[in-house]
Amino acid sequence: MDQLTASLLDILYELEGRGIPITVGGGFGLFLKRRHLVAAGERMLFDRLPEPRATNDLDLFLRAEVLADPRRTREVAAAILRLGYVAVEEVKFLQWKRQVLVGGFNQEVKIDVLVGPLGGLRSKLHVKKPRARPKESIEFHAYVVEEALHIEDEPVGATVIGSRSTGEPGRGTVLLPQAFPYLMMKLHAFDDRKDDADKDQGRHHALDLYTIVGMMTEQEYERAKELGAAHSGCLL
Repeated sequence: MDQLTASLLDILYELEGRGIPITVGGGFGLFLKRRHLVAAGERMLFDRLPEPRATNDLDLFLRAEVLADPRRTREVAAAILRLGYVAVEEVKFLQWKRQVLVGGFNQEVKIDVLVGPLGGLRSKLHVKKPRARPKESIEFHAYVVEEALHIEDEPVGATVIGSRSTGEPGRGTVLLPQAFPYLMMKLHAFDDRKDDADKDQGRHHALDLYTIVGMMTEQEYERAKELGAAHSGCLL
């Protein structure tokens, strides 16, 4: 995970003091959340969990209010470009990639830019599903993850410490999704991939679901039950 930690710290360094909170999802977000809960001594539902799986993707969620603000969106885009990322041709302006030298090895890191449900801010955005961007034209888009219900509600704040890709020490704070939005995203991801010829994708998502449940704190467990009951009609 060193290349992802370095890349995340690079972004946090570039955005420091700009009032742009970053939520980390995906497999790396699970890794960070597990490390945070263990360090904090939090009691989790399961005392034994699968080993974190390797990944080269950073799933970065912007808050809808940030994406609706052209100035702050441009600051994120400029930070990513300063760090040497280029748009992935097949999904231009949604996904970005670069080579990172960590531990003497060049490794590719990809950033997926995402946003949760748009709610009342939809009218302030240019939306062409699955993409959203500010009303002003910009070559920087976010993938709309409608199933990430409540991703902006009561996220877990975690400190990330390590080395930036320059070798300099880095430190920053990220937000991590509560269990309920994480489960909604992974359930949809599993449903999308369960019948793929590449079965490993479905297996990975199933294992992530197990990990999300196992990492639940008592507070998260009770909150997930409340939200599940509140949304039961629309989730069937």
